[in-house]
Amino acid sequence: MPAPISRAALVAALLTVMSCGADGIASPEVRTESELNLLHVTYDYPRLVTSRVSFWAVKGKAAGADLWYHARAGASDSAKFVEFRMGPSSLDRRPDGTSIAAGDSVLITLTATDPTHMIIQYEPSGLRFTSTSQPTLRMFWTACGDDVNYDGKVDAADAVIASRLGVWRQEGGGAPWERLASTVNAGTREVSTAVSGFTGYALAY
Repeated sequence: MPAPISRAALVAALLTVMSCGADGIASPEVRTESELNLLHVTYDYPRLVTSRVSFWAVKGKAAGADLWYHARAGASDSAKFVEFRMGPSSLDRRPDGTSIAAGDSVLITLTATDPTHMIIQYEPSGLRFTSTSQPTLRMFWTACGDDVNYDGKVDAADAVIASRLGVWRQEGGGAPWERLASTVNAGTREVSTAVSGFTGYALAY
């Protein structure tokens, strides 16, 4: 006789069904601003060297940019907040929908609009990338410390939260946040994802 199904297994199965559309493909997780659990940089952590960086991306050439924190007093190394890398064929279409030809350039700007809560804006908003060569966005939570649930202690609960972190995107101020397919690397304290276009992003759970 088969073993009875546990309540936890039933709940998990129900959630799986609820998260799938009519075609059986899982729908992306969406939350309102009030439902999103944002991280918080510790109060004593050094500030960003700069909250904004710009560069010219040329179709046919690899490019990228980073945002860094100042090093701690007496330390030689600083920590990275954001790493953005794009390939030679990543650029696809401008915000107005026109194609980007080989050799054409686009001025790209990364702005930490809320560095305390790990929120960043990419411009020009609406820039699109090719599906076969999407840029990679990496966001690092080193500056948030080990107590990521802010209960005053570092324990297994913090490790669970770290494993659930993801990169979320928001199309505009006040719009819902959508979770992107993300990969967590606890060793380097980073979460990475592929970027299809430019908008606002946050590291949250």
